Parts: sequence; structure tokens; C-alpha cells
Amino acid sequence: MTGNSKVHHGVPADRLTRLKPQKLGRHYHKIPQYIRELTSKHPRIISDYFLRNYRINLELNRVDVHEQLQRPAECTYRCPFGKVGFAIDRALLTEALECYYGGTCLPSHDEPPISTSEQRMRERLGKDIANLFARKLLSGATFGELVRHENAYEQVEWEYVAEFSYTSHLTGSQSSIFIFLDNPLVDELTSRLTGPAASRPTGSPANNIRHLPVRLDCVIAALQMPLAQVLALKPGDILMVRLLERCEVQINQQKLFRGSLFEEDGALFLTSLESVKNP
Repeated sequence: MTGNSKVHHGVPADRLTRLKPQKLGRHYHKIPQYIRELTSKHPRIISDYFLRNYRINLELNRVDVHEQLQRPAECTYRCPFGKVGFAIDRALLTEALECYYGGTCLPSHDEPPISTSEQRMRERLGKDIANLFARKLLSGATFGELVRHENAYEQVEWEYVAEFSYTSHLTGSQSSIFIFLDNPLVDELTSRLTGPAASRPTGSPANNIRHLPVRLDCVIAALQMPLAQVLALKPGDILMVRLLERCEVQINQQKLFRGSLFEEDGALFLTSLESVKNP
């Protein structure tokens, strides 16, 4: 290649942000944030499953959502919305297998080939955990029937990979569980998180303005004191204040009305409003 380069910046190629056309105009950024929020609200979803079915007590360390991950999906399933993948670290898979058959899993440095029993256990864990993940992600719904996807001529492109890192209280080892989401499945999740488009108001614009929400602030007490005393305040201090006889009603810090407070059935009400003329 000869001539002057068209790249005039010093940013390395691996630091550049590459735009994906299928993400333009879509709320794809909500998916990782939504997964993290759900995990923080329900951190024991997968842990309770292992404790209930395999007597393994797992403690969640963190959850990461990757856009690119070198690790491939070990199980791939088709569902009505797209494809979902699953992978699990060998240490946790072996521990679940040993506990399921009543043995005691001990840490081992040997890596024998994957057995048929491990493959069946991984298949079972993949469907169960994917359905648990879907119920929380879709507010009680599921991905639908998960059918094993086996096609040597198709390479599935994963849009996001959710990694759940756990520590086993039995062996003390750390392992991760991975859930892969492809582009059509993420599209479905994005449309559900975005919700229906807001309908455009009809009728006269002047009439629509009357229905706009307006925040009213009512000042029921005020106190003036030196700045030195304000800076000396500590949590738990008590200030003597007197309720105002006439309360000020403000909109965007602008005085609009004055009124009086009265109490009825344990609730405060504002009455006797009078306009305030601002200069």
C-alpha cells in the first residue's frame, strides 16, 4: 500500500469501537444493564437450584455480560425467539455429577475426557438453567421449548454472553456458568424491554398543554441561621422551627400562591389560596 494513510489518529486498531448495523436505533445497551439489575435483585436463582437438586451451596461472586468471548457454547438450543447457548466450567459440572450420584466431589488436577454421564448432566443443566434465566428475564415467561441445535454447517453468532461466577462452599473452588444469546433472541428481549411506542396526542395543542403534569412545592416551614451554625450541624441535631401561618406554593422555585394548612383524617390539606404577584 502506497501513498498517505487516511487514518490520522494514534488509537490502536484493537481500541476502536466498531459499530454493528443491527444495533443502530435499538436499545441494545439495556440488555447487559437489565441482566445485572435482575441478578442483584435475585442473586440466589441459580444457587437455589443447585442447592435444591444437587445439595451444592454456591455463592455468587459477580456477573459479567460479554459482547465477545473466546469460549464456545457447549450446548446450543433453538427456541421460538432464537438460539440460546450454555457452558459450564468442568469443576462445577463434575461436582454436580458426583453429588447427584451420592458421592463426594474432591478437587482433582487430572483432566480426563468428557464422559457420557458428564454430557448428559451438562445437557440437563443447560435446559434447566436457561429456563430459570428466562423466567426472570421475561417476568415469568420462558424461551419456549428448547430443542438441541446441531448443525455443522452453521456457525451461530452470539450477541451477548452472561457469565455467572460462583464459589462452591463444598470444594472452595471458583467456577462460572455461561448463557449465550444470539441476535434474534436479543431483538425479542429488546422489544419487550422497550415496550410499546408512545401514542401521539390528538386534538388541539392548546388543550393538550393543559394536561401536562406540573409539580407544586409547598413550603410549610423556613429557618434562617448563620452559615457557621449550618456547617456545625451533625446528624441527630434538633432545630427549633415554627410553621408558617401562610404557606407559599411554588412552581420551579417561583412563588405562585399562598395558602393555609389544615388536617383531616391524618392528612394535610391546603386551602384559602391567594395569588402572589411577582415583580
